[in-house]
Amino acid sequence: MRQGGLILGVLISVLALPVSAQMAAVPTPAVELAVPADVVAYRLLGALLVGTTRSGKLVTYDITHRDAPTRKSETDVGVPVAELRLADGVLLAVGKDNSVRAFLFGEDGAPIALRWGGPTGVGAGAATVKKSTLGKVLEAKRGNLLIELEEGAAVVPGDILLVRSRSKDLKLNPFTGVEEEVASNAPSAVVEVIRVEGTRAVAELNRGDVAVPGDTVELNDHRREVSRSFPARGNYDHWFRATLRPMANIGVVDIASLTDLAWGYYGKWFHVQARISPVAISVPYGVDILNAHAIFAYSSDFAEFGLGGGYYRESWGATSIYASGCDVNSGITVADVSVPGNDGIVSQQKSCTKAGPSFVQYLRLGAVDGLSLRVTNTTVISDGFRFGYFDGVLDIPITRTLNLYGLGGGSTTIVTGEFGVRTYLRGVGSHQTLILTTGVGGTSMRTSAMYNTQVQNVYGTTTQSVVGGENQLAGPHFALGLEYRL
Repeated sequence: MRQGGLILGVLISVLALPVSAQMAAVPTPAVELAVPADVVAYRLLGALLVGTTRSGKLVTYDITHRDAPTRKSETDVGVPVAELRLADGVLLAVGKDNSVRAFLFGEDGAPIALRWGGPTGVGAGAATVKKSTLGKVLEAKRGNLLIELEEGAAVVPGDILLVRSRSKDLKLNPFTGVEEEVASNAPSAVVEVIRVEGTRAVAELNRGDVAVPGDTVELNDHRREVSRSFPARGNYDHWFRATLRPMANIGVVDIASLTDLAWGYYGKWFHVQARISPVAISVPYGVDILNAHAIFAYSSDFAEFGLGGGYYRESWGATSIYASGCDVNSGITVADVSVPGNDGIVSQQKSCTKAGPSFVQYLRLGAVDGLSLRVTNTTVISDGFRFGYFDGVLDIPITRTLNLYGLGGGSTTIVTGEFGVRTYLRGVGSHQTLILTTGVGGTSMRTSAMYNTQVQNVYGTTTQSVVGGENQLAGPHFALGLEYRL
């Protein structure tokens, strides 16, 4: 225990020292040292030169005769060695993947590995040094991590682990002066172990955490406070969403529904969406809406704003006597459908339509999987710029896998409102996340609108004028939707 504590203290002090300070501690020899040609970097330990070769192996030379070193040993330490650090007889070999291995050296010049977890049979008298890395991420899917533990490592449910990214970054090699690809080693998640079987452990990801196979894990000394309201966006690129809202009218036989279809792609700083939101249909009353558009937006973890365009069409029926029943001053076109007769009353059926290219504005305030408000406004170009459709969605995170939401929207002929829950069936926001949307609400559809119309009984002498009248269908609806991320 005393030896292990001494070595651990040496490791900490060595890692904290700059390389220049360690090199300054090596005395300048009186006789010039002939460094072997295949040695890239080295440290001196008494009459022993410890170096690393171009192939990354660890070698030792007897330098009793400084002008003619004699090779004592050559060891492959598992990874190419990028840097050597030395203090109080302990050598730290830093690999190109940022891993660290510690060695002592016997009288024969052979390295004695200091392994975490106790003696491993590598050299007599091997000491124990705590190694930070416990293992690697084997799988990352559906919000869980499967971790493969290294030999001698042990964890129990409730342990907190820090995940470090092994993604490649360009860094300067101080020995060669050339930039090389090395592992990032940046913290990417803090997770809690929930299950252990043999040399494997399972941990749960939190919203905003990112981990991929190959990332390393180590013990963390404290639990991280997870922000469900403002997590970072997960590591996915594509997403698909479909939501169906069938409607049941009260007191009227009718079939109606609102359907949303959407696809999106996230780049490093942008977000592209293609949406049909909504497709509204009412049969047999002839109310229909089609709002199809694409949006290009600047995107960050906590805000997004963008513009787009597409096509908008809104149509409904209107029945009146000798009048259109449509507001011709609002960019609406009128078409005759039929002129039926009914008990002496001559009815004129019209179709009112507002359609044309659309201009779309989009805004998100808040996190994609946290607390957020998203609004979309569509303006239709029909005899000028006319209001088309508006919708807004508020998301409120409640638990790791559950959000509450509220939705509202409307157009010239339709008004809808809804509230419900979003359940993360798989994952918590990253790759392979599957989200189920369920909700209830109410919808009102205007099936006809009459402006300065006149109703006349052709067999009588009375005339009835109706100004600004309208007919509506209204009732409850329920929402069922799925979103999947790739």
